[in-house]
Amino acid sequence: MHRAAPIAAFLAISSSLTAQDCIPPPNETCDGAIVFTLDDLPYDFKGPLGCENDIADKPYFDVFFRYDCTCTGEYTVDMCDSSGDTYLRIYTGACGWSGGSEFAVADDECPGSPPNADPRITVTLEAGTTYWFELGTWRPDPPWAPPPNSPYNFRVTLCSGFCPADLDGSGDVGFADLLTILAAWGPCPGCPADLDGSGDVGFTDLLSALAAWGACGP
Repeated sequence: MHRAAPIAAFLAISSSLTAQDCIPPPNETCDGAIVFTLDDLPYDFKGPLGCENDIADKPYFDVFFRYDCTCTGEYTVDMCDSSGDTYLRIYTGACGWSGGSEFAVADDECPGSPPNADPRITVTLEAGTTYWFELGTWRPDPPWAPPPNSPYNFRVTLCSGFCPADLDGSGDVGFADLLTILAAWGPCPGCPADLDGSGDVGFTDLLSALAAWGACGP
């Protein structure tokens, strides 16, 4: 699994930080968007939000990522367990409203949201298309938003397309995937471990994983 290293200096900033004190992160703007690839998945990044609102409307204190998709499939994108009330937009064509089109929006879907109030969405991304991700807060003002440079999490996982049973995105169906199925056992509508889409994780899903055992992926 690829894990981008947190920027310790940013994450140590006090929660009393003001916009005047804010240190712009490298991906504060579209031009500085951090690029990740299929080889990086599952992608897990921790860093600080930005200092300004670079695109009109929410999310605020935004930062940007770019994915040049080479594998058509279902991807789960989330900001779960970030600081404060966060929000996510995905664009195609270009980054933001100027030349780009809004592809998807997510807000408050993470387990426990609210009060966590973080976004989580599963979308089908198409090979040959570039996607831009804008991450930030739902509101620009306290108490509804954390201050600038607040820490956030950004995760992207390829859920299916080539191999739905490869739940951890490792390229193999193995014991880790079986443990994921067992951990989700029972009613679980819409969860990745519900391989047959029945609304429950059970023996059929377990048999599907066993049938796909071994190397599995693009």
